[in-house]
Amino acid sequence: MNIRKHWKRLLLTTTALFWASCTSENENTFPTIGQDMSSAVDPGASSDSNIESSNENAAESSSSDAVASSSSEAKVPSSSSLNLNAYRLASDPSVTCIQDFINGGKCLDEEDAKSNKEAIQRKIDEYKKAVEENQSLTLEQLDSLEAKINANLKEWLDADNKAYRTPKTHCTHVDLGTLVYKCSNNESYEASTLATDSENRILYTKEEHRAKFPEKYQSSSSTEPKSSGSTTPPSPLCQKHDFTTEADFNKAWEDDKKELLDIAKKELGTNLAEKDSICLDRVENTYISPSTDVIAKKQTCDGETIVNPRYQQELDTLKASLKKLIDKCIEYSKIEQIACEYTVSCPLYGVDSKCTDYYNCNDGLSCRRIMNESNMNCTDKQGKEIKYTHEEFEKKYYEKRRY
Repeated sequence: MNIRKHWKRLLLTTTALFWASCTSENENTFPTIGQDMSSAVDPGASSDSNIESSNENAAESSSSDAVASSSSEAKVPSSSSLNLNAYRLASDPSVTCIQDFINGGKCLDEEDAKSNKEAIQRKIDEYKKAVEENQSLTLEQLDSLEAKINANLKEWLDADNKAYRTPKTHCTHVDLGTLVYKCSNNESYEASTLATDSENRILYTKEEHRAKFPEKYQSSSSTEPKSSGSTTPPSPLCQKHDFTTEADFNKAWEDDKKELLDIAKKELGTNLAEKDSICLDRVENTYISPSTDVIAKKQTCDGETIVNPRYQQELDTLKASLKKLIDKCIEYSKIEQIACEYTVSCPLYGVDSKCTDYYNCNDGLSCRRIMNESNMNCTDKQGKEIKYTHEEFEKKYYEKRRY
């Protein structure tokens, strides 16, 4: 009787210990929602091997969960694990950001043209300042710089004019919009407010970047000697100043024209033939295109001021072109020439279309010449085709038109 009682008490104690270990230490061995039931420990099994195995698995699982938990709190996404186009915020590496554009679609062609003109003007202003305040360039270098800026200016203006005259069938420059970074914290940041480390795919505020990389913001001027203090000014020291305007060249043209025409009229006399009068009238009503050159009228070297040689050269060139026109009138005054009626026809449309000049002459010759071409295509009164250069035609014929 006593043995049965002890055996019964031993069995109850063992059972109680078994269920205690199953309900406390082995909670996560029971299946959760969606778990495969076959992987769970059979609660009816009571062998020592099953109990030991279950306890070991639970301990390993608990330890792994703890390591994973602490690891997830300490680590951030690595660059290799990110989307290839993604960046991380330096202030919070767990936040990832993707580039995007907003407010795009506007055609920028007109703004580009305006910006180009403004850029040309800035270069002109920089040149003027450099030669007006020169303290280091020799006179030879100043002359070279003067030639270079005018050669460049011609190229810039020719390209700008070509772009303007080219018919536009569609917009050639569309605004992509403002570059922004849209981030996983539901915030967006304009790219202009950030400093980007493209190699490591990190975004800094400009303040953060300056604080982390102060050496990138050090001014080189503080470590390098100033050239003005270490360079001996050239001798003679020259500056160019008092820059020309369109009005300056126009006045020089009109003054030279009056002087040369007065001389020619005295030489030809008062009783001018119609063709000679028309020729001089054409010269008198000839104008020059506005000058685009950037030329100083004065040059000062060591305090002595003279006319800038390049400006004088321009004035001499203008006067020579006028004299050439007047000398031609004097030369043709000595030749018998045939009068021609003149008309012109220009297309109504087309930026690059050219006008055509037509001549019907008193000897039955009819000619046409496309604007800016040198050859004249003519037909005489018998219908024979004849070609003249413009110079050959001018010597034999004259236009009965005044300006």
